[in-house]
Amino acid sequence: MFGYTLLFVIGYLAFAQAQTLNDTSAVLAPEPGMWRQGRRRSVLADSCTTNSGTTGTCLTRFKCMRQAGTVNGYCGTYGVCCETNLQVGATTRQKRVIIKSPGTLPSDLMTYTIEAYSTNVQQLRIDFEQFEMQQPTDTDGVLECQDYFEAGGFKLCGVNSGQHLYLPFIAASGVEQVSLTFAVPSGSTGTNWRLIVTQLEGPPPSSKRRFSSSTGIGASTNSLQDLRDIFASHHADYELLAPPGCQQYYMGLTGTIRSFNFQTSTTSNYMPDLSYNICIQSTTSASMIEYTFSQFSLSVQDGTSEGYDEFCHATVHTAGRQEDYLMIPQSILAKNMAYQPTYYCGQNENLVVYGKLGDFFVAIGIYNYVYLNSAASPPYIMHFSSDDLTLDRTAETGFSLTYRLRNSLL
Repeated sequence: MFGYTLLFVIGYLAFAQAQTLNDTSAVLAPEPGMWRQGRRRSVLADSCTTNSGTTGTCLTRFKCMRQAGTVNGYCGTYGVCCETNLQVGATTRQKRVIIKSPGTLPSDLMTYTIEAYSTNVQQLRIDFEQFEMQQPTDTDGVLECQDYFEAGGFKLCGVNSGQHLYLPFIAASGVEQVSLTFAVPSGSTGTNWRLIVTQLEGPPPSSKRRFSSSTGIGASTNSLQDLRDIFASHHADYELLAPPGCQQYYMGLTGTIRSFNFQTSTTSNYMPDLSYNICIQSTTSASMIEYTFSQFSLSVQDGTSEGYDEFCHATVHTAGRQEDYLMIPQSILAKNMAYQPTYYCGQNENLVVYGKLGDFFVAIGIYNYVYLNSAASPPYIMHFSSDDLTLDRTAETGFSLTYRLRNSLL
């Protein structure tokens, strides 16, 4: 008992020392990870709905005030639903933060910086609760975002409310921060955003700690970070981590997936030069997946209404060739089950496709997926790619589909 008490006292002293050393006005002070991680199962447990219907974070009233948040409802037994807002130009190490557009745009270029919460951070998940920017403009067949959001090589504009995005953020490999940038040179008053940015932690790559071998835990060069890493390793965000290589990850048995900037009420276009993977979590009870498209409209090379494989993606690169496609590996066309294409393009509003699991995830870079239990399976995958040309804006509007996991075709 004395040993446990001594370890606790030493740990608390190290925490207090690190808290003092890390007190700086240049960076928003991170919440003490020792106590928060000790009781937190995952960031899902921290989520709450405010009285305004938006997403907040469930905290104690004291912690909400400490993060300069606003109480907007209640949650749990003694918690409050806290709305925090990272200011333009600010930096934060908070595990979960909300970024809202300012009432008045301070400049044409606005940047927010996210620093790693702990060395166990592996991914950054961005939920676009609200995303309304100007539509891309067409200049001589080249579609460009004049106003845009950019992060991790991804550039988006238009309307993307309800979408989400995963970015790699492997702190243990030396990635210290991720920048989120909004550029609004038009000064449009119709620009609004509300992002929920969450740092997702996984199992630590090594059990080694950065303690000094000569002076013990109290002399660690970064005691707060050391304590954070210890406790974080037992409370990783398993249920939210996407397989590496997935930019979008859906975890329900059924759900709706839309291309970026897809709208049903008006003609809108997906952005050029996009290339990303859409993944869906598999289950042991399902052996296949069904995709039912309510709308599917991409460019096609030969001008036919619908296209597959060589009409969508050439085996030999050809300059000027239209190559917008949705790739669904190991798929079966429902209206003709003898046909098993991989690439889909053109226009088809009644498209139904069946997909199955396989080894294709290795071919597109999802090869380092660590399964959390022996029953886990690789995800179902789709890959969307658009070229740098937009020759027909009425045709290049994107797709909307509903998926459901199934155990048979019957």
